[in-house]
Amino acid sequence: MSYEAYKLIHIFGMYLLFLSLGGITLYTINGGKKSENKFKVAAAIFHGVGLLLLLVAGFGLMKFRGISHSALPVWVILKIVIWLAFGGLLAMASKKEKFAKILWFVFPLLGLAAAYLAFYQPF
Repeated sequence: MSYEAYKLIHIFGMYLLFLSLGGITLYTINGGKKSENKFKVAAAIFHGVGLLLLLVAGFGLMKFRGISHSALPVWVILKIVIWLAFGGLLAMASKKEKFAKILWFVFPLLGLAAAYLAFYQPF
């Protein structure tokens, strides 16, 4: 697969991830109950598929940049930590309105941090 294809898949994964995080977070903030949400399963699937696409495409992009899996740079490790945080924070966003209100602002900041690490590779 080409570098551009991996990049496109990576961006599509981000869209799916943020679509699902935003939907679940807003639903919880507006007082939605877990049992009432018919689209929660779809949002969870989008979340998982988005994370999977981000991971697979991210490692594909690393191959094109010549980054070895055995010696990952610090910025790649930090991006993986952010990826794991996105994976776990969906559960927090869907549980309590208080957490969802905080995460509504945290999610874009985590996305910004991930983009910063990818663009500038500071470490």
